[in-house]
Amino acid sequence: MTAFVLDASVTAAWLLPDQASEHTRRLYGLVRRDEVEPQAPNLWQWDCSNIIANGVRSGRIPSSSVEGLWNVIEAVRHRVELHELAPPQHKAAMAVALDAGLSAYDGGYMWLARSLNLPLLTFNRELAQAAPACGVRLLDIATL
Repeated sequence: MTAFVLDASVTAAWLLPDQASEHTRRLYGLVRRDEVEPQAPNLWQWDCSNIIANGVRSGRIPSSSVEGLWNVIEAVRHRVELHELAPPQHKAAMAVALDAGLSAYDGGYMWLARSLNLPLLTFNRELAQAAPACGVRLLDIATL
């Protein structure tokens, strides 16, 4: 089974219809059927909430869809292994972010991928560009 760190930018395609693709729909099915092993820092849940909240605020998502979108996340949340970072790990993730010119949130995903020696699945351009210098491999969604 393929294990990887799942960035919320990929999850956004499950929540924002204009970002969905054949590959993202396939990945969602793989996660729901426990055919892959996605990992994420605990902040992934907050990122998912933020995607929905920003979508509503910007008018991309009608507020009447929030419950249904939250159910999309709930359907896979228990299949994504969430990692709680202790204070020293937060500090290490911040150092990764500062070194790579990333946000602290993105540093958390990068730090986790490096720490677990797993590839990172992301649609975030900055994360993808910083990955090689951080010693992190990228996973191409088309290979899943």
